[in-house]
Amino acid sequence: MAVQQFLMMGRAASGRQIITGEFWVWGRNTTGNAGTGNTTAVSVPVQLGTLTNFQNTLSPGSYEYSRVIVKSDGTLWSWGQGNEGVLGHGNTTSLSSPVQVGTDTDWLEGQNIGGQSGAVKTDGTLWMWGSNNWGQLGIGNTTDKSSPVQAGTDTDWAHLLAGAGSHHTVAFKTDGTIYYSGYGDDVGATRVSSMTQLGTESFADGVQMFKSSVFYKEA
Repeated sequence: MAVQQFLMMGRAASGRQIITGEFWVWGRNTTGNAGTGNTTAVSVPVQLGTLTNFQNTLSPGSYEYSRVIVKSDGTLWSWGQGNEGVLGHGNTTSLSSPVQVGTDTDWLEGQNIGGQSGAVKTDGTLWMWGSNNWGQLGIGNTTDKSSPVQAGTDTDWAHLLAGAGSHHTVAFKTDGTIYYSGYGDDVGATRVSSMTQLGTESFADGVQMFKSSVFYKEA
């Protein structure tokens, strides 16, 4: 197994390497997405609070207006724009500072994908919330959810692919296979409201961009 695949797709129970440290932010802050307690643009890097236990699970390409992240104690935190319940707090309120989502302590990784957010637990289950007008939450319907709801019953999810695809969700399983839900045109498939396998290949990792995805396969 490639190093990238081990890091990004391995489960904590299988010895997944997790790096923790400080969280630094800068740039646009119109929705409080910097987490600094206000909506003032940040022109130089500043540390978010004084904590040093943020995990390295925030993928490149994450949505700019909201943030979802896991700490080393397994708690899930979010802040920024709260439209459609994307922050997972049971409402649509925007937040300019990190607030814990629920009380669970078994979260492995969290992602804000666009109008929706998702997270994987250490037991391999997948949880989704936020906008669901295209079925992108993968829960079998098109109803928005403002709190985490389990997507299906599978227990072998490994990694959510962050990016600008707010009309669909793409996720990896531990064997490297790819699944999606939502507006299928963005990934070259039909529209579905439950997590559906995309092709039959296994991949090491990937990145998601506006209306496209790029996946990395071992040689």
